[in-house]
Amino acid sequence: MHPILRRVIYVGGYEILSVLFTVLVLNGALGHSGGQATLTAVLLSTTATVWNYVWNTLFERAERRFGWTGRGVLVRLGHAFGYEGGVLIFTVPLVAFMLKVSLLEALMIEASLLVFFLVFTYVYSWAFDRVVGLPESAR
Repeated sequence: MHPILRRVIYVGGYEILSVLFTVLVLNGALGHSGGQATLTAVLLSTTATVWNYVWNTLFERAERRFGWTGRGVLVRLGHAFGYEGGVLIFTVPLVAFMLKVSLLEALMIEASLLVFFLVFTYVYSWAFDRVVGLPESAR
């Protein structure tokens, strides 16, 4: 499968499932209305997708500029924490505004979602690779 097509399918499936799960949590567990929960979930998904693109572009530029080669554990941890930290900077105020909750409540909601999505991402990526196959770079 062409790498771009593979990425589009991966991200599309991931974000559709992410929005569905987030709507269920916001609506079912936290009691926010269906429309409000759906709009919030779509905005969170869009924000995360845009930030993912920006963060990876900046990170790869830094790798080239500083001559970093390979991605060991420390580099991957730095990448992951930088991404997640950036997501929180953008999404906590968004959640507070959309759901009419305090910034602290929004941070708790986002922290809960973050824990879920760490596990979800691992499982989704594993399942995707099993169904679609590994990319050529990983073979």
